[in-house]
Amino acid sequence: MTIAPNDPLIRYTGRVQVDSSAALYDWADTRIEFVVQAPQLELLFNDGKNDYNVFVDGQLSKIISTTNGTTAYPITLGAGEHRVLVTKRTSPNFGSGRFLGVRLPQGGQLKELGPRPSRKIEFIGDSYTVGYGNEGPALDCRGVYRPYENSYLSFATIAARALSAESHSIAISGFGAVRNYGDSNTTSATPMPFYYGRTVMERSDLNWNFQSWKPDLVVIKLGTNDHSTEPQPSADVFIRGIHGLITQVNNAYGYLPIILLADSSLPQLVSRMQTAMQQQRNMGNDQVHFVQVTHPPQSQLGCDWHPLVVGHQSMATELVSSIKQILNW
Repeated sequence: MTIAPNDPLIRYTGRVQVDSSAALYDWADTRIEFVVQAPQLELLFNDGKNDYNVFVDGQLSKIISTTNGTTAYPITLGAGEHRVLVTKRTSPNFGSGRFLGVRLPQGGQLKELGPRPSRKIEFIGDSYTVGYGNEGPALDCRGVYRPYENSYLSFATIAARALSAESHSIAISGFGAVRNYGDSNTTSATPMPFYYGRTVMERSDLNWNFQSWKPDLVVIKLGTNDHSTEPQPSADVFIRGIHGLITQVNNAYGYLPIILLADSSLPQLVSRMQTAMQQQRNMGNDQVHFVQVTHPPQSQLGCDWHPLVVGHQSMATELVSSIKQILNW
């Protein structure tokens, strides 16, 4: 038997467009979860661009590297009930994927999952948020990135789990608040905020329904790509871009706690984020906060000088401590 992707016993976390034929998505760490009583199952994907973690009863069972076309990926479970969690390892830079449902070749059934976590955090960011190169073998990954990206182990998702929170990662590698990496101009036509309202990054016709999932906290970590190459935006232009993104968030959800997050690698960015926070407070928005985390040392860096998992863990620990103080969690 085959269970359709829109079956109510299948839970999605992340921005997903679902109907009876497919679940469409592209944001990092999009999740598919269900409880099943069956000795074996097959996960049905039409993809070829993305990789997935498959956890069975909380343990990593396998990593699926999808191949082009509609393919069934078998998972052996054994007797009894099992909780299956599938997480998209890769960022929207690799393209969208389609989940077509679950096939139970030897029969079986899905069961109720239980309640979702009560806390929700939305992360808006770039390559750090998606976990770019965090499982890389060296600083130079020789142009190969897909196998080394694991968004399940980015600072964002690690922090969310530590706080027993559901999370959405709205992030694109190489994109900034006003300027994308390597742009020859001080601003880019389509920086990260341009895509914020979309269900799927590459689909301008699919607007996300912000009423369907309201976070308790939004964490914004942008600016590395704006400032890591020349020409940099001016302080005023960058800070206005941050204010514009905060306005987008407030228009979507109302006023809620927002953390402007920066690491210690770019002191100029730290200063500009602090200024943006202070200006928000001067305008009467005391729900905007600034947090700085320590950038990992070179020994904890992977592809293209991005943090390895151990570096993400350290950053997450610092962020969790700050969130607990700010929100009394």
